[in-house]
Amino acid sequence: MKMNGSEKQIKWATDILREKNLTNEQIDNLLRYAGPTMYSQGIMYAPIIIDNRRNLAVYADSLGEFYKLSDKEKHEVAENAAAALRQRIAV
Repeated sequence: MKMNGSEKQIKWATDILREKNLTNEQIDNLLRYAGPTMYSQGIMYAPIIIDNRRNLAVYADSLGEFYKLSDKEKHEVAENAAAALRQRIAV
């Protein structure tokens, strides 16, 4: 997997991935979340790993669950997340 980030971010992200000992499936889930172009090129956006380092395995697993949803279900999840965010901003 290639990394997309600053030199320091790439070093940290590589260390975190090594330390967490993620499965290939978990790494693939993280790559898929980085975006279609990056996914097709095998590039991971390093800040995703850094920002989620505490719960990286759980986060990767939850992304895997997300990708098992139908397109309609994914849309509903996105709508619910946007609605929750709008509500929180309005407070």
